[in-house]
Amino acid sequence: MDLADQELLAGLAPDLVKQIGELGTPRGFGAGERIFSSGAASTSLFFLQSGMVSVKLPDGVRLATLVPGTAFGEMALFEKWRTADVWADSAVRCIELPLERFYQFRDSHPQIGEQIMRNLAGLLVRRLGRANRRIDLLSSH
Repeated sequence: MDLADQELLAGLAPDLVKQIGELGTPRGFGAGERIFSSGAASTSLFFLQSGMVSVKLPDGVRLATLVPGTAFGEMALFEKWRTADVWADSAVRCIELPLERFYQFRDSHPQIGEQIMRNLAGLLVRRLGRANRRIDLLSSH
């Protein structure tokens, strides 16, 4: 999956998306490998390009399964510490973007910070809607 197809980067000019990609490091994880742990320092965010990952609480409760085109670890933009574990459900390819590099880039391209935060707000609203629907389903039984 191309970085331009990432939900978090929607609406950005192709040259800016390319520059953001060049700031990151391609990473690969094997099925069953932990990508990061709850409680670890939030120092980067990830753009999932292939494979599937699960976001889980430390007790193993699955919060979400993410597919290519989705960012994860994006709460690092708000939180200093990871609040969940992320595991590779299958072989995973992603780009890891260190926050320090992202912040430097955002400072020199202020318009991207606003667009990414707008995209992130939309993503969080959709996640909250799904969580509310699940709660409604569970409480109706």
